Amino acid sequence: MKAITLSVILLILCVTIFEAKDLVVGTRVNNLLISTEKVVYKGIPLIRRDKDYTYTDPKQRIIKAIIARDLSRTDAEAAVTSGGVGATNVTIHLRSARGEGLNYLILIFAKNN
Repeated sequence: MKAITLSVILLILCVTIFEAKDLVVGTRVNNLLISTEKVVYKGIPLIRRDKDYTYTDPKQRIIKAIIARDLSRTDAEAAVTSGGVGATNVTIHLRSARGEGLNYLILIFAKNN
């Protein structure tokens, strides 16, 4: 019984450690990757980092999907604040956990013509 309880606790711990809040909007299936950007900001002790990432497509293609992956696997959050899927531009607000930095990979897809 102790082995089962220990196994369940270990499994829950692993899931919470590797859980990140990635942003996935739209679908990348049959779409063209038009932008890849890595956004990195160092952490400041006891302070949350708030940064905005803005992308405007120079060819005016319509955005079909946005993926923002937290590479550090922290409790950072990402949210689309303007534009996005169906527009030619997007602004993503990134907010770190207290005392942590930001380390995001942002992928933007458009329709493949």
